[in-house]
Amino acid sequence: MDWLDVVRNAGTVALIAFATRWLSTAKGSDSPRIHGGVTTYNIRWPLRVVAYAGTLLFLVFVFVDVHAVAGGRWPADLLFLAFALGFAWFGTGVVTSDQNTISRKFLWYCSSLKWEEISEVRLHKRDGGAIELRGNGRKIVIDSRFVAPAHLVREIEQRTKLQPLTD
Repeated sequence: MDWLDVVRNAGTVALIAFATRWLSTAKGSDSPRIHGGVTTYNIRWPLRVVAYAGTLLFLVFVFVDVHAVAGGRWPADLLFLAFALGFAWFGTGVVTSDQNTISRKFLWYCSSLKWEEISEVRLHKRDGGAIELRGNGRKIVIDSRFVAPAHLVREIEQRTKLQPLTD
């Protein structure tokens, strides 16, 4: 092991520590976007940046050596592709609400509940402040990745007239 390896490893550890600290302290916006009666809660921008960077990194790992499939590297490529899809899923999503409904949309999935269908609201402290809405045998879970959680809880309380249960 030479000095270049030591410097490279120390730089990698410093970069990971910096990124972790930045993610834990960067808050993003404390208010949702409101346009024409529709309130939009996006995923916090620092999380989106890291998720899309991870997606790009793992896609580069998949396509950097296209000829490796014949050489027996395809299981690693599948694993990197799965990680890329996981990061893309983690960084993509939006919660919208209007006078009638609240919806949570991700890459290929959308779930929504009408305000009058909601029969229970739960706040999960152990899950980073996730908000769970239940009604008609369905549920929507809004996790801590989204902006303005306090604003969203107030909106849910006003529209449903329900007091959230906490665990």
